[in-house]
Amino acid sequence: MRRRKLLICWAALQAGSTMITCLLLLLTSSQQGYQVAAGIVPPPWSDPATNPCASMSGGWQLLYWTPLKKCFKIFTLGYPCPDTMELSPTPVSAKRKDLPAAECRCPPGTALSPLTSSVCHKLYERGPCQSTEYFQPLPDQAKRTGNRWGTCKRPLQCPDGMIFWPRDNKCYTRRSRGPCSRGKLLVRNEDGLAECRCEDAGELALYYSPSEDSCYEHYTKGPCSTPGHIFMPGGRCDCQQHLPQYHAPQQMCFELDTPGPCPPGHIFRIPDNAEATTDGSLQLLPRARCLCKEGYVPWTDGICYRLYTRGPCGANEFLVNATSCVRNFCGKNRLYFPAEDSCYRIGSQGPCSLHQVVIFDFTARPSLDGISYNGMCGCAGVLTNLDQQCSGTGSGSGFGSGADVEQNICESTPGMVEINGQCHKLYTRGPCGGWPVARATQESLPDEYIDLGLRQSSQVRLPPRLHGHGGGPEGPKQLQCSKREPGEVFNDRATQLKVPQ
Repeated sequence: MRRRKLLICWAALQAGSTMITCLLLLLTSSQQGYQVAAGIVPPPWSDPATNPCASMSGGWQLLYWTPLKKCFKIFTLGYPCPDTMELSPTPVSAKRKDLPAAECRCPPGTALSPLTSSVCHKLYERGPCQSTEYFQPLPDQAKRTGNRWGTCKRPLQCPDGMIFWPRDNKCYTRRSRGPCSRGKLLVRNEDGLAECRCEDAGELALYYSPSEDSCYEHYTKGPCSTPGHIFMPGGRCDCQQHLPQYHAPQQMCFELDTPGPCPPGHIFRIPDNAEATTDGSLQLLPRARCLCKEGYVPWTDGICYRLYTRGPCGANEFLVNATSCVRNFCGKNRLYFPAEDSCYRIGSQGPCSLHQVVIFDFTARPSLDGISYNGMCGCAGVLTNLDQQCSGTGSGSGFGSGADVEQNICESTPGMVEINGQCHKLYTRGPCGGWPVARATQESLPDEYIDLGLRQSSQVRLPPRLHGHGGGPEGPKQLQCSKREPGEVFNDRATQLKVPQ
């Protein structure tokens, strides 16, 4: 126990803590009845064998620089490193034990460029690139222990009035808040690239608020503290009756596309079919109203509820439209797909495309809407590609990429065939109409099912076990939708495929 107390005090002093902090740690560790098995794990550079500076007072904050044989404070920018690099601990390597204690690395948010020497450039800015280009990090550098590197890239073309934001590869409206922090708006800088800025000059002068030295979009809440006022052009807070944001029952103005004065489940917005009206010689803009949010339906109590949640329904029920509640027929671990009118197990492929599985509806908020029984298709693995598209390579599943991936996966699965780029199980509905209907037979099929046809098609690929099935030298044959006769029992001994129950 005494040795443990000494170790705790030594660790606190080495970390630069005061003597009072050390005494508090000792008092906490000596309380009777609360024996906690915990301690401070020293960082790798606290070993004097690799970092001689660790034996000095406050050694955890010092790194030994071998070329000069001196100690420098950790994360020092500049000397002894180049001006734009900082002194960082060398990553621990299991293969090499003779590595120095410190190295020069680019600070977070910067990277090296092959166009310059030992200079770290800020990411997503022009940096060493040509005009209208931005400097972005090279992908797949998470597992590398060396310095981060970047490359030059041209921004994507956005519609008129919008600006490309390279950090998330999205387009945002010019002079809107977009991805910016509060008090800044998105504009183009001198290099033609997106930048979050606020100034009482140029195109942002009308959006500037002197009271807070910040910039806000017009007709939003902005810096206004008076209830019912919105931020107007010219930097003032006001409310006027001719504005679409005006709510007559309360005689107040509210920001569009917000809850505003509406009941739960509503949003304050202008209807899509609204038209301007005239009052004498004046033309009045369409007024905003309280409308149900997308994916919500109105109920008799005046509240809008999210579809496929419990909403106003009873226990073990969920809402399917504005008038009906149905029993949760999906059961546990299954989610409902309205387009298919069926339930699928979470984590299975279900009705999803390749490299996707059934997942929860992540847009639902259980704390507000309740549990959602609506299913969605999501990537089976972690997205690592910038375009956020599901793929075998990007999801870490070990597959290839492109059309070869789909062909290999589909053809390697017994009883599966590919039609128009999608895999389907033989003798099921597939792309055919209708749903399977139970028959009083040992093995049954839907009224329409996928069967082997006699016509050639380059859009249909059969798995290897079905190649040449009744086709001789002509190769694989096309699949077609066949009509099942009443009372027909199917048993394909040639392919030995079991008809799904």
